[in-house]
Amino acid sequence: MPGFESNSHGVPGQVSWTSNPDDDFAHRTILHWLQNAITNGYLNSSEPLSNATKGNIGEFVVYKIGESYVFTNGPIAFTANAHDPLSQISRPDFDIIWLSFGDNATEDWAAIQEVKTTGESSLNLANELVSDYQKLFGENLHLTLQTRLGSLKNKMEQQGQGHLSSRVTALGAPSPETAQRIRILPTLVHDSAYESSVKMASVRQMLIGKGWSSGVIECWSVALSNLDDRLSRIARGHL
Repeated sequence: MPGFESNSHGVPGQVSWTSNPDDDFAHRTILHWLQNAITNGYLNSSEPLSNATKGNIGEFVVYKIGESYVFTNGPIAFTANAHDPLSQISRPDFDIIWLSFGDNATEDWAAIQEVKTTGESSLNLANELVSDYQKLFGENLHLTLQTRLGSLKNKMEQQGQGHLSSRVTALGAPSPETAQRIRILPTLVHDSAYESSVKMASVRQMLIGKGWSSGVIECWSVALSNLDDRLSRIARGHL
């Protein structure tokens, strides 16, 4: 499917997403996705693009890539900001969580995707992905894995999926080492002028150092040229 394509480049635990066949086509693909998602219209020409909105658009692009190319056969997705990508507010929840339910509860799993978006050359914003995952087992009880899964359980019950809701909280665990049915997808949306594989390898090693098994970590990167300018145009509905 055109728009984006993935490549691991033989690097363990990393997947890079690039435009297919080119960035202008990917740009049009994002605009097509966006026109079906926005609720309050595009930004006007005088409105600045805030960092919060930039991040929300990044989460939206990543969510649509996952929905369109990866999680196409059943996983349920919940997002913090991707369903309102032009909002000026960034909500503190799982950026994206994918829930998969098997024939029995032992086959269930969740993939938690935290996303950072930056046009800067250093890519240092990616380091904050590590702290995002640390919050799942931190002292702020509102941000722990168990609390957030409990909130998802409530949402599923409200949406008429109560028969699955109890299986959501069963995915919880008190530490990365014991979270055997949790996968993590730390993701960086960045300018294609700056190579991200070294930075994401560093993020992956830091997460392993925090107790996550190497087998549950898959780092994603999404590269687009002239990212800041492109996000500004996308937010206004422009090519």
